[in-house]
Amino acid sequence: MHKKYFYYFLFVLLLADLTYSFLQYYNTPLDGDMAGGIVPAKDVEQILKDPFGISVITENAVYPNPNRYFAHWTFYTYFNNVPLWLQHFVSPIDSVYLACAIAKTLIQILILTLLAFYIIGQRKICNSDFLIAAVLIIPLFQANGYRSYMGIIDPSTTYTFFYALPCAALLLFYLPFFYDSVYKTALMEKWIVRVLVFALAVYVVFDGALNPGVILIITLLFGIKNYLKTDKNLTFSKRVVQLFRIIPKTYLFFFGFVSLLSLYALYIGVNNSIFSGETVSIIERYSRIPKGIIAIITQKIGYPILLIMVCLNLFLLYKNRSAEHEKTLHLFGWIGLFSLCYILLLPLGGYKDYRPNILRYDTIMPITIGLIFIYAKSSWQLLKYFRGKNKYVYLVLIVGFTFIFSNADRPGFRENECEKLALKKIAESNDKVVLLESSCTVLSWDKITDPASSTLNGQLLKKWKITNDCKQYYQYE
Repeated sequence: MHKKYFYYFLFVLLLADLTYSFLQYYNTPLDGDMAGGIVPAKDVEQILKDPFGISVITENAVYPNPNRYFAHWTFYTYFNNVPLWLQHFVSPIDSVYLACAIAKTLIQILILTLLAFYIIGQRKICNSDFLIAAVLIIPLFQANGYRSYMGIIDPSTTYTFFYALPCAALLLFYLPFFYDSVYKTALMEKWIVRVLVFALAVYVVFDGALNPGVILIITLLFGIKNYLKTDKNLTFSKRVVQLFRIIPKTYLFFFGFVSLLSLYALYIGVNNSIFSGETVSIIERYSRIPKGIIAIITQKIGYPILLIMVCLNLFLLYKNRSAEHEKTLHLFGWIGLFSLCYILLLPLGGYKDYRPNILRYDTIMPITIGLIFIYAKSSWQLLKYFRGKNKYVYLVLIVGFTFIFSNADRPGFRENECEKLALKKIAESNDKVVLLESSCTVLSWDKITDPASSTLNGQLLKKWKITNDCKQYYQYE
């Protein structure tokens, strides 16, 4: 009976944290890329008309994000339908913020659930192991607090669809392979799983900016891992032949297919007009990597504390070695190698001036998710391993760690109040061009001082039925 109430407590704790996150997301301002992706802008129309960037091959076309069709399509489809449906229950303005909050919360739940599945080796959510794993993970989703250095769900809804959601799709794609390899299941033997994985392969490659690179690194490390299993007495060429023999044919097909698609996506990505005006050389980008690392681990205590906790858990697993712990440490070693390869290859992905040091919370999201997995997986195993006094001491440590992150994630429950009032003024005004006296951003990254700059935003407000016709607006400098 005692355990029963404990698990009820964990469920309530999980639900409370998700509710808190939902309220944070609901009170977040809209971002400046929404109108371009939802109306959409002319360059985004070209992306939606050419899902696989064929025009890059046939016409040498140059336009934004030719290899990210599904990110654009998902974003466009969601915000052209969900806010309008929600208007059956709430006002047009509220429907937009509610749609953003629902999307972010669902993406958070998806990543949380998938990570818990990776940790416990089961696909059931109604058990104690899942609840413990989920509660270990949930405080590390920072809507505010340490978000600028280790965030997963971005304040920008657009960025959430282009970074967090693709990472979730990638976790889903690799889940059956991970289960078969680590937990000795046989998921890939089921034809329905193979069909879903095939469809996901196409989706994940042409989704977020990070996915093709992540996929190729995983394929490379998978090949190296299996190459080390071959006969060391053979020549290199014969070991390669043996390598292709020992890898299951299903893995060869899917890893080969998704890797070829990734190479193609990277190739057409060379014609991404966003990077056409780059002036920062590759050498300069690599020189900024140390600055990026230092900024992430020194500006806020979130990442350092996570790293310290990970190191402590690794030490405890090593000190209390068992067959299971050895297997886990081996897995963590490969994740560490992945992280190193990822950082070394990241500068090749282009440069944007708002990410001067290359490494930022969004570009290192795969590493952050990997560290969260290592922390939660190791903590989950140690909680199951320890007994008596040691368990209670370790539990106090986990509670303290959780409190630090939970306490840092401030509410921010009124951050979009100014923007909402501005949207209400635009909706109620009889003018075609509306002057806003507010100083906050309104569907923009910066204040709009030229009415013409709000034209696309005005089209979006009409599409969302916030206004009856297309209006423009501007603010004082």
